[in-house]
Amino acid sequence: MDFIVIVALVALALVLKFSTRESKTVEESEIQHFKKEFLTTQSERKLYFALREVLGSNYSIHCQTSLIALVEPTQFKHKSKAWSKRMDYVITDTNTKILAVIELDDPSHNQPKRIARDKYVNCALKGLHPLVRLKTQSYYDQVDVAKELYLQAGIKSKKLPVEYTQPLIGEQQ
Repeated sequence: MDFIVIVALVALALVLKFSTRESKTVEESEIQHFKKEFLTTQSERKLYFALREVLGSNYSIHCQTSLIALVEPTQFKHKSKAWSKRMDYVITDTNTKILAVIELDDPSHNQPKRIARDKYVNCALKGLHPLVRLKTQSYYDQVDVAKELYLQAGIKSKKLPVEYTQPLIGEQQ
């Protein structure tokens, strides 16, 4: 009698094991994806082209960079949260030293989930990397972008007006 129960349990275990494998295979085959043509949205591309003109070849522009590539959470429990956040742009020098992080704020940033996400990003970057927040626009004036990069992150570019590059009266050079 004990032998029959043991055989039955082993048989049941084998059936469950193989039926689980089969169902995983079916689930994996049902996962579908759609090809994305661009890494950025149309609005993000407009800013990207403006940034290219403003920054020239002295800087590199990286898009859709994970927050975890920019900062290392001190507590392990925050790593997955930082891993899942993508920054619109990261500006580096030619040696890949991080100079600024740029977030393009569209109207979705007024939604509660986006507000919470932005608060997390602000806190994560505070004191570590300059965060430049720009509002979405249908057109990005290159001089305005250059001014914001300078004022918010100290980045000097070829489109920056001369009055921004001159020291103020009494200021040390």
